[in-house]
Parts: sequence; structure tokens; C-alpha cells
Amino acid sequence: MRKGFLILIPLVICVAVLAGFIFIYNLGITKENEHSTVAVIKQEETKPRSQINVVTTPKPEASKELKRDESLKIVAVGDILLGRGVGSRLKEQKKDFTYPFKQVADLLRKGDVIFGNLEEPITDKTHSLTGIKEGGKWVLKNDVAAFEGIKYAGFNLLNLANNHILDYYEDGLFDTLDILDKSGIVYTGAGKNIDQARKLAVIEKKGVKVGMLSYTDMSEVLYKGNPPLRFKAENNKAGVSPLEYDFSIKPAKYDYKAMEQDIKKVRSSVDILIVSLHWGQEESFDVLPEQINFAHHIIDSGADIILGHHPHQFQGIEIYKGKPIVYSMGNFIFDQNDPENQESFILEFEYNNKKLSDFSAIPVRTIQKTQVVPQTGKSAESLLNREMELSKKLSSECTLKNDRIVFGVN
Repeated sequence: MRKGFLILIPLVICVAVLAGFIFIYNLGITKENEHSTVAVIKQEETKPRSQINVVTTPKPEASKELKRDESLKIVAVGDILLGRGVGSRLKEQKKDFTYPFKQVADLLRKGDVIFGNLEEPITDKTHSLTGIKEGGKWVLKNDVAAFEGIKYAGFNLLNLANNHILDYYEDGLFDTLDILDKSGIVYTGAGKNIDQARKLAVIEKKGVKVGMLSYTDMSEVLYKGNPPLRFKAENNKAGVSPLEYDFSIKPAKYDYKAMEQDIKKVRSSVDILIVSLHWGQEESFDVLPEQINFAHHIIDSGADIILGHHPHQFQGIEIYKGKPIVYSMGNFIFDQNDPENQESFILEFEYNNKKLSDFSAIPVRTIQKTQVVPQTGKSAESLLNREMELSKKLSSECTLKNDRIVFGVN
């Protein structure tokens, strides 16, 4: 009996030890599962909000910030020349090509979109069309170094459809396109073929897409040179985008059909559509009835702004169905002698929720053919009064405020 009891003691101890091991093992598994559950919860809590479908309401301050971001400003000016007399004077005075814009750069850079008409190529090429002294035309170009000024001023949207962009043939144009492409400046109106010349230029700022189409009515002129040259682009020929004429009508008038088709193709792809037109009578403040009728048709077809240039003088502005028609923006920086060729305006178009809310014009004058300077007080009076008179003839409502013209757009 005693011997049997002694044999049972080791057996009981073994069973107890084994039971202890089993208990400890199960306890460990339970704690591990508890830790795993906590880890899963914490991981779920740190997922991005979009993954866990949390819907939040913006704070009032955030809503105001979003609304403010929806305001978009377009700044526009006329003809830009940094060559010929402008360039030679800058070199004589040992000034660089940023100098012409020093007094207006801050005004220009307020724009999200900053437009100008680049009146001539940017190139160091020397083979050109025949000059005016040899019975040809005024031949213009900007030296490559002049591009420094374009960048400094902040221009990011340029018209190339004009009557000087091919003064140094296609080589001069290709130099220009290459420089603009490398700098990221958007342009239209000229290209290596007709499709490129008529392409839609698009800039997207603050979630708003601004598009531009450009044309010139000077594309069919045959200019003297070696060889002679028409600027009109074709399927396999570099050139500019033509503003077509309908020659079945006597006298011939602008043919809106091709442009209307262009507008319809692109209208749905942009929020604001600019049409740039190099047209009109040189050295004149007069707007032709044909231009007015054509401009109205283009607005009716879907354009939001028409920006005109070529006359070298700032003509009247019309507000048609709440849309601005600027028939000619004159010279912004140029070397012509007439004082009226040295007077212009910086235009500011402000859009809120993709609708034009404010439109104003700031008077400027080119001083000594080298620098554009804002005009205020007495020095601004003649510019402001003349533009007010010209615009009121086009039935525009406008008032003077702080040395600028404010146009009614509602």
C-alpha cells in the first residue's frame, strides 16, 4: 500500500506540471489575440479619411478660402517690340531688356493669365524679307537676348498671328517657337502648319481653363523678298492662322464660318475663351462697321473676350452682351514716333466662379521709347478722356475711378 502510494506521487506531480504548461500556453494565446485585436483597431483608425468614408463639413473659414481661390485675373496688353529703336536705345543706355517693364511688372504679374501680342520673331537670324527702303515692308525682330524682358514681365500667353512674325522667314518663326516651348510660355496663331497655327492655346489656373484662338487678316498679303512670301499657313507650310475673307461678296467681308467652326470645336473644353484678332486700320482710332458686326457674331458663337491689335493705337472698347470687345489695344512697348502710338492701357479682367465680375483699364505711356510707365493725375487725363469718349460711342458704360476706367459688365 505504502509502496503504491509512493509510486502515485511522481505521477501526480507530472500531471500537475503538464496542466500548468497547458494553462500558461492558453493564457499566452489569449493575450496575443488581445494585442492583435488592438493593433487592427489602431490600424483602422489611422487609415486615410477617404478609405473609411468619413464625411466632414468644411469650416466657414475654409469655405471663404475656396471662394477666394475661384477669383481669376486676366491681364492683357497690346503690341510688344523690343527690337529696332527700342533695342538700340537700350543698348546705347547700357540697360538690359527688363528695363522696359520695370515700372509695370507688378501690375502685369497680378494676372493669373498675362497676354501680349508678340509683334515679331525672337531670333538671331539675318535672312529677312525685303526692307522698306528697298520697296518692301517694315522688317522687325527681337534679338534672342530680348526674351529676358518677356520672361521678367511675366507673360504666359502670346499671340503670334500677325504681319511680322515671319519677317525672317520660317527659320525666324521656328526659333521663336523653340524659345517659347522651352520656357513654357503658351502661344497660338502661328506654327509649322495650318493645324498648329489654328490650335487652341490653353492655360489652367486655379481650376479654371482659359483658352485662346488667334487669327490675322494680313495672311494673304504677298511680301517682297528672296523668295517672296505669304504668311498664311497651309497643310505643309509654316505660317499664321488666317482670318478668312468671303470674296463672293463685293466688297469682300470677313468670313466668320471657319472661325465659328473652330469655336464650336473647342468651346466645351475651356471655361473662358479668348479670340485674338490682328486686324483693323493702322494709325486710326476708328472701328469699321464690318468689324463690329463680325465681333458680335464671334461673341454670339461662344467667345468670351475679343482682344484686337494691329492699328498701333488704342481704340474704343465695347461691352456686348456682357462680353468685352477690345478692337485694338495699341502699342504696349514700341518705337513709333507719334505720341498716340506711345499711349496705351493695361487691361484687367477679373472672373469669379468663371463669370466676368470686373473689367478695368489702367493708362500707361512709353517714355523715350524704352520704358512703359503708369499714368496718374494730370498725365493720365488725356488718355482717360479719349478712351472714355471712344468707348461710349460704342455704347459702353464706363466710369473713372482711381486713375483707371471701370467698365460696366453686368
